[in-house]
Amino acid sequence: MAEKLPFQEVDYLTHLAQSNPAMDHFICAVYDGDTLLARAYLQRMPFSGERLDNFRPTGWLPSKVYDLAVRPIQWRILSLGSIFTTGDNGLVFSGEMTQEQKKGIYQYLLSQLQSGLIPYDGLLIKDVYIATDSWMVDSLKERGFFMTPSEPDMIMENVTRFSNMEEYTAALRAKYRTKYNQVAERSKDLQVINYSNWSEAPMEAMYPLYVNIMSAVDFYIQLMSPAYFQIEGNASSSLPKLRTYSVGNEVIGWISWFEDDNRIHAHLIGLNHKRAGRFKAYHRILYDLVELGIEHKKDMVCYGRTSQQAKSNVGAQPNAMASAVYHRRKFMRYLMKSFTQSVELETEKPRQAFR
Repeated sequence: MAEKLPFQEVDYLTHLAQSNPAMDHFICAVYDGDTLLARAYLQRMPFSGERLDNFRPTGWLPSKVYDLAVRPIQWRILSLGSIFTTGDNGLVFSGEMTQEQKKGIYQYLLSQLQSGLIPYDGLLIKDVYIATDSWMVDSLKERGFFMTPSEPDMIMENVTRFSNMEEYTAALRAKYRTKYNQVAERSKDLQVINYSNWSEAPMEAMYPLYVNIMSAVDFYIQLMSPAYFQIEGNASSSLPKLRTYSVGNEVIGWISWFEDDNRIHAHLIGLNHKRAGRFKAYHRILYDLVELGIEHKKDMVCYGRTSQQAKSNVGAQPNAMASAVYHRRKFMRYLMKSFTQSVELETEKPRQAFR
């Protein structure tokens, strides 16, 4: 089998499905005779048009179209890849293949999904990396999908050039070294605890902090279920790691992440915004992920979307992504085309932290 990311492993997908029964979970496989070519993980969930209100067009006609046709919708959305994980496009190929072979398999899978292999109203193809997966973009356009912008994945690369945090901070430009020192000073009284068994962590305090984060983002389809957080220790190496940040007995922040041979991949996060700000807990988390990458000899730290400037302060840079949408009804596809063309995302100018 070709290399899979931890969040594409069956053990993790099984836990994800069992702990989130409010959505439907599917694994589809593409075969050539008895030979497995690829498999795909999909989620199906209800979706209300009101969740797009932050992207309501400003023009008179587009805004009227939105109010009349988009906001009232109640759809079954079928997502290729987990909506909870940045960078998960749901697809795993078997063995080494040429780009043309992958494209043929991908287009066949898309055609089967469009034809109703799994009943749906709208299809969501998420987190296609534009630089490395341009052939996916071409395939989606050829199949009649409408591309829509996504916030970039913030990634710090070449982490293995540093042997320790002293070398890392020495490589920072003076302005960003000062920021690092300020965070280190403000966060020095935080108590940091790693959990191999999530069920031993203070879940009642953690889940509201996750909701805080999700409530502040422009768009999300569904919250992770509280049951997801009951992860038994040592159940599988593909399951995410967990770290909490506390003041006294109060958890004010936490981070979970995946690890594979090459990368640290940030996953879910929770913060008490007011308390975390005083102790620079969020920025401490960003630097701690760098330190984890150095200690575990990973070449890459993937921070995910949002907070582009804060993440670029530690050395991450944007990796452009796009998503694609499709509706089973032709009339709705016409409205989708108008809406997706009017969507504009606010972008932040990334900083250049290294000399």
